[in-house]
Amino acid sequence: MDIWNSIKSNYIFDLSRSEVEIIGSYNLLQKNVINIDEAQFQLYTPYEGGTINLNVGFEEFIDTHENEGHSSLEELRTWIREKAFDLENENISFVSKRGILINIGYSLYKPNDDWSFKVCRKDNVLYLSDDRKNEVPTREYLRRASYWCTNFERIITGKADEDDILSYLVAKLIIGDFQCIVAGKTACNDEDGNFMEIKTANSRYYSERINRGWLQAYLCGNQKLLYGLRDQKGYVKADEIKVEDVAEVPNKYQWQGNWSASSMLGFIESVLKYLQDNVPEGATCSLRQNNGRYLLHLECENQVFLR
Repeated sequence: MDIWNSIKSNYIFDLSRSEVEIIGSYNLLQKNVINIDEAQFQLYTPYEGGTINLNVGFEEFIDTHENEGHSSLEELRTWIREKAFDLENENISFVSKRGILINIGYSLYKPNDDWSFKVCRKDNVLYLSDDRKNEVPTREYLRRASYWCTNFERIITGKADEDDILSYLVAKLIIGDFQCIVAGKTACNDEDGNFMEIKTANSRYYSERINRGWLQAYLCGNQKLLYGLRDQKGYVKADEIKVEDVAEVPNKYQWQGNWSASSMLGFIESVLKYLQDNVPEGATCSLRQNNGRYLLHLECENQVFLR
């Protein structure tokens, strides 16, 4: 079923109708929760070195890279069970990893990006799941760009190469009429306890590309967003490292970059409302965007991914 025409006119959104509260965290090692009580985050200290060459170590990265995506919903469900978090009492409508919501909201600006996920309603809660492995880019430049972001985070946080521990925040997200439990990987926090998302971007397109970084940071309650503004060859000058307050990013950049924070959140709310209205109890459905156009398809099937 094509649902784009059903929701495209309904995603103007008042940002005051959205709130995020961090309610927990966990550490993950190779898809096994190893610390359910309090995650260990890297401590950020301001970078004081010279120009960063993000290409260092790229060949080793290519040889050893096995991108598992770490997108499974199961570790978040484990956190909910272990914490005895009462979804019904808290009036939770959706449980999801952050990446799915990013894909939905960012669709407004990247209609050619194909994505899909499964949605299952169980006990009147809708669970959004994407357990596919992330595809490794085939083009050399895209592989390098992926590595640049990973390497920049490692350099900024001082994280050791052999440290495979991933730290996740769990947040209670309110978008309009819906309350959601969302989990997303977070790089570090600063000495004041502010959680921080770390990204890289081409310096020429910063105001246009910061919308995805803002959405990624916002959905899990990160207070800070750090960007390394690189050139086309993967070099970041020390004075091109910017730390932004997440709350201030929309007013500061959206008019320069021709994007809208309210539109992205409003579009997410509209898609969630459509799923709420159309996925029956006990059913598993698939929602996908493909064909390189603004097309969203909902298909229901007799398959269970939650037990």
